[in-house]
Amino acid sequence: MKPAIIYRTITVFLIIVGTFLHDASADDRPQYNVILITISSLRADHVGSLGYERDTTPNLDKFAKENILFSNAFAVSGWMIPAHGSIFTSLYPGRHGATHIENKLSNEHQTLAEILKKNGYYCAGFCCNPRLDDEHGFARGFDLYDDYSVQIMLESLAFENAAVDIDKQRTNALINDAAVNWLQNNSHRPFFMFVHYYDNHWDYTPPPPYRDLYDPGYTGPIDGTEIAREPLFSNPPDVKDIRHIIALYDGEVKQTDNDLSEMLKVLSDMKLPENSIVIILADHGEQFYEHGHTSHHGVYEELIHIPMAISIPGSQAKSKKIDSLVSQVDIMPTILDYLGITIPEFCQGRSLKPLIEGRIEEINQFIFTEYTGGAIPDCFAVRSKRYKLYTNSSGELFAYDLLKDPKEQAPIATSDFPPEVKIIEKNLRNLMQAASSK
Repeated sequence: MKPAIIYRTITVFLIIVGTFLHDASADDRPQYNVILITISSLRADHVGSLGYERDTTPNLDKFAKENILFSNAFAVSGWMIPAHGSIFTSLYPGRHGATHIENKLSNEHQTLAEILKKNGYYCAGFCCNPRLDDEHGFARGFDLYDDYSVQIMLESLAFENAAVDIDKQRTNALINDAAVNWLQNNSHRPFFMFVHYYDNHWDYTPPPPYRDLYDPGYTGPIDGTEIAREPLFSNPPDVKDIRHIIALYDGEVKQTDNDLSEMLKVLSDMKLPENSIVIILADHGEQFYEHGHTSHHGVYEELIHIPMAISIPGSQAKSKKIDSLVSQVDIMPTILDYLGITIPEFCQGRSLKPLIEGRIEEINQFIFTEYTGGAIPDCFAVRSKRYKLYTNSSGELFAYDLLKDPKEQAPIATSDFPPEVKIIEKNLRNLMQAASSK
């Protein structure tokens, strides 16, 4: 039997077995399903509904326009493992423990999937991110966590059993295949479905026609591979080469947006948004030498400002844009609040339900973010709507006025801190301690 047929046979078997083994007898079912979609490496300023001039995200923009768009949503970290850990636990990275590729989610606190499963949900997850796997603790609580089938499929298609580098592969379509397959065979109510799209992640090698959408006449040396190695081994490339890197990235964003549209169409055809909370957000952003690096190492705005949009069944808050500061740690409390499930005391985020319903205008005075991944020295930041206070493991302390300096190119020295930054400074150490103490 061919490997591809074996793969599909195993996948269908697991879906069928999971369907019959799950307890469907509970009477106190919560009202809504939950569908959580995360997109790798999607920075906010490359999204049309947040001001980008290129038409990279028409489908995400449509979803955001018809539902609730958060214009000031922020990641807790500039890379995937700690960011998803905070989405899954409502804990900052220092608390949930998944701060490095060698670390995994702590068992000390329940994940969103574990809580939902205890409350009668069938939990299914679909991803191919090499770090967002069972080994790092992300499968906890899921009845089905498919972090393997994309790799199996790609290996079955590889020429003469060549090694498969997931960073250079087209994976979103296979994720859609697995998730849609499950949805169309799923009889569980209620359910929690998690989907992660990985193709925005470097390497930037979008397939045609996306590869030539935004810089078709380029003839330089950049092919979109090995981007994350810069500038560790050489100086940044020329401006025209950086423009081409961005063009390739935008091609991947456009491709991912089309993949998202296929999923949204399936959800719509199945009428799932009528009784499901649907949340779409990025895990973090991406860098293009704005501060000397590529990839995603640090806490600058290009890394932590993310798109986020939510659909609530029957909500009166349609076509609503919310400018209040919100964080990834707020997602889990929001879901639980809408489901009528008690929010655990350990959660460090806050429910966005009062904000969505217009009962309050602000939910967070400050946003906290950190980077402790090891590629660069540890760094931390606290952000208000206007100012951002930054410190690192060397003890440096400086700030940015994001109103006058949105690109964070002119740091404000401690001696020149305005009164609002001094207030933030007083909170910085407390926030760092709260984010790291067990």
